Amino acid sequence: MGTGNRDRSAVTPGLLIVAIAAVVVGVVLRFVALSPMWLDEAISASLADEVTGGWSALVEALRHDGHPPLYYVLLALWSVPFGESDSALRAFSGLLGVASLPLAWLVARRHLDLRGCVLVVSVLASSPFAVRYATEVRMYALLLVLLLALHLAVVRVWERPSPGRSAGLAAVVAALLLTHYWALFAVAVLGIGAVVSRRRDVQRGNFLVGGVATGVLCFVPWLPVFLDQLAHTGTPWSPAPRPTVVAALTLEAYGGGRGSEALLVVVVLAVLVAVGLGTRTGTDRPVLGWTDLGWLRVTVVLGVATMVLGATVSLATDTAFQGRYGVFALAPLVLACAVGLHRMTPRASVAALAVLVLLSGVSVARELSRDRTQIGDIADVVRAEGSAGDVVVFCPDQLAPAGHRLLADGFTTLSHPALDDGRRVDWVDYAERNGAVDVEAVADAVVERAAGAANVWLAWMDGYETFDGQCPRLRVALADRLGRPTKAVYADADAFDDAANLSRFPGGS
Repeated sequence: MGTGNRDRSAVTPGLLIVAIAAVVVGVVLRFVALSPMWLDEAISASLADEVTGGWSALVEALRHDGHPPLYYVLLALWSVPFGESDSALRAFSGLLGVASLPLAWLVARRHLDLRGCVLVVSVLASSPFAVRYATEVRMYALLLVLLLALHLAVVRVWERPSPGRSAGLAAVVAALLLTHYWALFAVAVLGIGAVVSRRRDVQRGNFLVGGVATGVLCFVPWLPVFLDQLAHTGTPWSPAPRPTVVAALTLEAYGGGRGSEALLVVVVLAVLVAVGLGTRTGTDRPVLGWTDLGWLRVTVVLGVATMVLGATVSLATDTAFQGRYGVFALAPLVLACAVGLHRMTPRASVAALAVLVLLSGVSVARELSRDRTQIGDIADVVRAEGSAGDVVVFCPDQLAPAGHRLLADGFTTLSHPALDDGRRVDWVDYAERNGAVDVEAVADAVVERAAGAANVWLAWMDGYETFDGQCPRLRVALADRLGRPTKAVYADADAFDDAANLSRFPGGS
């Protein structure tokens, strides 16, 4: 029995080889992004640029966007020494993605032996979800770092409560709340858990409650902006999903996107989670039963409760859900998978981990082969066939930020319906504003702005929420005023996440 336990805790050469491969490939892939920035990334870059105008400029910009400020401040600080190119800004997320690996090791060391730590880091290093969001100019790699830090902070307070450790917990809670509003659900669940923990140990519970409460108080100065965003921005780009859709989107994101490769990753993850949560330590081998690891039960319950609470609020308030919100349960998923691998014999765990790493790598490679937006192809055509000073109109405005980033240096970019330069989307009262648009008046304004231009380009796509066919109607209205267009690019929704057409009109007189 003793020999078997030692064998299960050993880091075998086979495991070491697979782990090194997972980490090396995973680190490299966190800095590989071949697609131009898509909508959310381009907006992030623009918001970080507002930091140079001072705090008030960033706050005003965020009132029209709907996010808290911390990520954009950090991104702006990063861009000072490293620049504002796509690769430079994405490298910030890549660095955060790499930083999550030693943090995951530290989390694992609190609960598992050396073999368990290696398994945790290997699973996270190869995770298609973690790789994807380490290549985007978005806050999700930062969220993963903060959520791992939150786990460590809670464990530290519970192990040896002190004012200093409680203050560390407060700092992480505040940082989470100022990074993404779904953190409100995670903090609410943690706060409830901290209150419940007082029944078991009053002193430890008090320090946990104090840390969470202090972190929440740090969010209070931002509360007026949050309430303004809550009243006027929301998520008009998508309706609230059904619970089954929430589950499907989250699993799809964990697998790395759409496709059979991603589905197979999810199947392997599900089996490993089932083993991790559905087995207990036996006399000489694991036996069936709800896991006897109390820390894993607590971690998984907190993660699942966060997702359930967030999805419930989304449904009740008719706000959107995206699979990337699954970051709030990613750490519990990784830990449960690692425990599942740890329950296996060394040989079986190496084989299972190798399968997971291989499938994850294929899923990531498939996702990297897809451009996230077709605006890159559209920009290539405009640059190759257009003339300096041409007007490029994006309909709807959600196509404009990516286009503005690529074309604004040599062309006039306009977004429908506001006809601003399109560097960001103004989400304030979005549905109401779009519902009141006069497409004919927009077409007249475009023609006026295009006076003297050799060409007017219209990048457009139908089917966006709140626009009700405005973009095809704008194309017809421009044709009435400028003449019959030629189709330069056809939308390809199979090849691109954000597909778009490109029509070329003769310039204004």
